[in-house]
Amino acid sequence: MTENLILATDAYKLTHHLQYPTNITKLYSYGEARTGGRFDTVSWFGMSMILHDYFHQPITDAMIDEAEQVSKLTFNTSAYFNRVVWEKVRDLGYFPVKIKALPEGLEVPTGNALFTIESTADWFATSLNALEVVLMHVWYPTTIATNSLYIKKRLRPLFEKSGTVAGITLAVNDFGLRGATSLESGKRGGSAHLLHFQGSDNMAASQYFKDVYGVSGRALSVWATEHSVATAYGAGQGEFDYVNAQLDRAPDSAILSIVIDSYDALNFIKKVIGSSEIKDRIIERAGRIVLRPDSGDPETIDLQVLSLLGDIFGTTINDKGYKVLQHNVGVIQGDGMKADTIVSLYEAIMQAGWSVDNLVVGSGGGLLQEGFTRDTERFAIKAAYAENAAGEKINIQKKPKTDAAKTSKAGLLKVVLRDKDIVTVSQNDPGQDLLQTVYENGKILSVNGNDVINRTLF
Repeated sequence: MTENLILATDAYKLTHHLQYPTNITKLYSYGEARTGGRFDTVSWFGMSMILHDYFHQPITDAMIDEAEQVSKLTFNTSAYFNRVVWEKVRDLGYFPVKIKALPEGLEVPTGNALFTIESTADWFATSLNALEVVLMHVWYPTTIATNSLYIKKRLRPLFEKSGTVAGITLAVNDFGLRGATSLESGKRGGSAHLLHFQGSDNMAASQYFKDVYGVSGRALSVWATEHSVATAYGAGQGEFDYVNAQLDRAPDSAILSIVIDSYDALNFIKKVIGSSEIKDRIIERAGRIVLRPDSGDPETIDLQVLSLLGDIFGTTINDKGYKVLQHNVGVIQGDGMKADTIVSLYEAIMQAGWSVDNLVVGSGGGLLQEGFTRDTERFAIKAAYAENAAGEKINIQKKPKTDAAKTSKAGLLKVVLRDKDIVTVSQNDPGQDLLQTVYENGKILSVNGNDVINRTLF
């Protein structure tokens, strides 16, 4: 869908060209996750999405006419709409701006510039921040990527202590597409999760990751049932027919996820999975089977299921001293999962003597939606520098007396490594700038998605 970017902004920004000093010829702004948010670092991600979705399309006469009409209806006057500027943008065929950004995939301490944007035509300077809103939307993929990064950081010691560290990439699966506020947010948030984990049923995100970053097949999923499948067979004998149908039809080497709580999850394990008929078929298979008990308190029900499965299939003790179910059997929890409950569930099964290798989880709203806003990591875009027709160079800074945490940066900036720390400094300071040009006067820098992935913590 073509988006009219003139209108993809806060209404009041269309009035700003009438408010700046009249001789401003250049404006320069930066975006950051300010200190004081939920996490002390962010997993920087998503600028390429914004450029891919919005910065290819030119401004057209129809967009200008539409924006002028909406502006008139909004303000009850046409006087605020800068038609002349947008006609110049139309004639150029691109936005006269330069955007620099840190390499995506970096873990960056909060309080650092993540990107900068500056006008490259003097007549566009006072309209520059009309683009702020679409650029600000990097808050969402960055925040989701950051949440997944910290889940992985918290899980890593558990995998190192009791399981197989390589298995961590499939430990948390994205079940969140249906619960996202829109298909667009599902794609962006799902792609952000794919930086740190590969398990995902979010096919829209998988394709979007390929479209934007050029990496196909990032998301991995399995043959998985749901309640509509299970209940279509009915209770009693139908539960046996339900499982047998999956064993008959799925490839022998395939991983199967079987939902078990349509009626009575514990009875299902004891009577159906534990029957000689089904048990023998599972043992004979090459592929793994995970059982999904999603009703009830996750820690309680999952430990009960693990115990029953241990009785049915037996356990071994791995080289780290933790129990592992035999015959490629495990548990998947897909309900009630978000950062804290995911980690708590893995900790609970470890405390009961089980290896984390016995479990995988899926998360929906808790992964892509619940509790995340622009303020989670305190994202802001602020003007830092300007020039005027008299040749003056002007450092711009916000410094509210009542909230020092909102003090903004002044002047032209760069981001450098100092003693292995990422810091934001003046462009006049020594050090190689980590900010790289990603857009300039219509040209979008192609990003290597494998490089983005390789920068993440594994």
